[in-house]
Amino acid sequence: MIDYLVSFRDRYFGEELSMEVKIYNGIHMIAVVAFLLSTLLIHFFFPTPRAYMIATATSAAALYTFYIGNETKQFEFHAIIMSCFINLIFFPMLYFEFDKLYFCIPVYFIFGLLYNIFLMSKRNALIMTSINFVAYFLVLYAGELTRTMEENIAVETVKDYIAVFVAIALTSLCAGLAIRFRMYLNNKEERNLEKLHDEAVDAYVSMDIFLVNMSHEIRTPMNAIIGTIGLLLDQDVNDHVKECVYNILNSSNALLSLTDEVMDLSKSGSQEVEIYNARFDLAKMFMEIINMTSVRLMDSRVRFFVEIDSRLPQYAFGDGPRLRQVFINILNNAVKYTKEGRITLRVTSEPKDDNEIILKAEVEDTGIGIKSENIPHLFELYKRIDLTEDGLNAVEGTGLGLAICKEIIEKMDGEITVNSSYHVGSTFGFKVPIQEDSNERIADIKSPDTYSVLVYVSDDDECMALKRIFNELHVYSEVVSDKRSFEAGVINNKYTHIFISSQEYNADMRFLEHELNDEHLVIIAGLSESISVSKMGFVMTRPVHILNVTDVLANRDSSYSREVVKKGEFKCPDARILVVDDNLTNLNVASGILRRYGATVHTALSGKECLDILLKEHIDLVFLDYMMPEMNGIDTLECIRKLNGEQFRILPVVSLTANVVNGAREMFLDAGFSDFISKPIDIEKMEKTLKTLLPAQMIHYTNE
Repeated sequence: MIDYLVSFRDRYFGEELSMEVKIYNGIHMIAVVAFLLSTLLIHFFFPTPRAYMIATATSAAALYTFYIGNETKQFEFHAIIMSCFINLIFFPMLYFEFDKLYFCIPVYFIFGLLYNIFLMSKRNALIMTSINFVAYFLVLYAGELTRTMEENIAVETVKDYIAVFVAIALTSLCAGLAIRFRMYLNNKEERNLEKLHDEAVDAYVSMDIFLVNMSHEIRTPMNAIIGTIGLLLDQDVNDHVKECVYNILNSSNALLSLTDEVMDLSKSGSQEVEIYNARFDLAKMFMEIINMTSVRLMDSRVRFFVEIDSRLPQYAFGDGPRLRQVFINILNNAVKYTKEGRITLRVTSEPKDDNEIILKAEVEDTGIGIKSENIPHLFELYKRIDLTEDGLNAVEGTGLGLAICKEIIEKMDGEITVNSSYHVGSTFGFKVPIQEDSNERIADIKSPDTYSVLVYVSDDDECMALKRIFNELHVYSEVVSDKRSFEAGVINNKYTHIFISSQEYNADMRFLEHELNDEHLVIIAGLSESISVSKMGFVMTRPVHILNVTDVLANRDSSYSREVVKKGEFKCPDARILVVDDNLTNLNVASGILRRYGATVHTALSGKECLDILLKEHIDLVFLDYMMPEMNGIDTLECIRKLNGEQFRILPVVSLTANVVNGAREMFLDAGFSDFISKPIDIEKMEKTLKTLLPAQMIHYTNE
């Protein structure tokens, strides 16, 4: 018997069943019990064969709809059938059978109303309740009509009133049981939801920890690879070896960028999109976006062009990381589906209110395009779309990325659009309102009339882009298209800067080495090209855009221009620097970089060893890894500050770590670190840190 009850419970009230099914089964079981009790009460109050038959038939109908509803899964349909049976047959027949006790009609109406509300959709419940109300009204009317026509009107007895009282009690009991059962299911569902929420939070925290650890584990060997390459490039190797090393470096940077991108999308795509507004650097954001896209296009036949409005503010107030994510997702889509031709990024603005502007962006490509019937599905989560003519070799659709983009843009009160022609290309565009947070422009040159530029670039598109940029910056420029005109211009005129493509430079290298004096030579090259310059010069990486041109003219540090011959290198031979890292390879890489500047370098493999060295040696600067066993970087820093001596409280300590997830820099600075350098080590960042944190008397500039 117990096994049967357990089997019955699991089948009709099991945990895997939905709440609607459990409510259907529970209400029907209550109804069956109520109708069986009604049969017993009929025996006591109105023992007529017809009354027995009506009650028995209704009980059988309740059992039948209970069973057949579970078998066919058509629960609402059978609930409607049972509602009709109860409210339009059972109660009216009993009403007339029991001498028209109309006091019971409101009780019946309440029972039928609760049945409809619990087991039907809002629409069907409203319809059935209306039908029941009309039916009850007609039953009452018919009852009153027949009562007045009868000669011998029955007189109610005490037994009749007891019957009405019992009916009210029975109906109240059934209604109470139904409500309690519904509340029980609701409470259970809430507990399940709370449990699922806690599990989701735990999963999110675990994923966040996983991302932090994964970032560290990936960047640690990448730091060793890229740092060792940097040391190798300092050696006296032939051009062929140097070119191979540059290829390794570029490929490593490409892998690093892709790793950061995947981790960023994994983190953002796993949680609900929320917008956090803060001040951010538009120029820096665009530089990162362009750099990442350039790396992905490094070995492709696709040309990348960038047009950025110089009137954009340098700093804005909004959600910079989310905006960056939208740009990256859309550009990645263009890269993925464009095998040849060009991709163009355009960013402009238009004024809105006071300090608010509308940021407008377009990404145009010459890729495979999108069929018109697929365009409405582009922004659906995980939607797979067929991008081929015959369905063969189909490429998976845009899926999660564009859906996230749409949600982000809409949360920013913006809109996103797409126009595409199949086999021609696509243009994705969006516009969002942002607030200006600075009077500085994103590309601004002080005293533009002091510059004079000569442009010698054979590619027409690149040449026109440079000409447009110089016009926008109000910088004087001359464009030449052949070698003779170029050489004549260099000999006969005085220029502050000469912009020349790598092809033209290689063809005219000896002439330039002989003729150039004070001019800044700017060689425009691809990301994978290695350029050797014997005089002062810059290598500006494609694509050409107003940001990297402005950085070159203003002689600012930029990831898009590297100074290939430096007149102002420095040494710090008096500096004593301590590097702490539990990874021996990373320790050797950082030490090798620092020894280039003549510094005395001490090393430690743990926080405890770091403290021992600080107590024994005079140290001017510490580079401290974060993820170390026993004592991590923050714990070690706290111990350093607690050492006896004022020098330990003011000792500059720099976090040198592979932990670069969102908020890492702020975390380390809040913990008391003097600066933050991510792995792989950026040489320029390392130089800035040395110049900033070492005493000025330790920095000795050299002229080579």
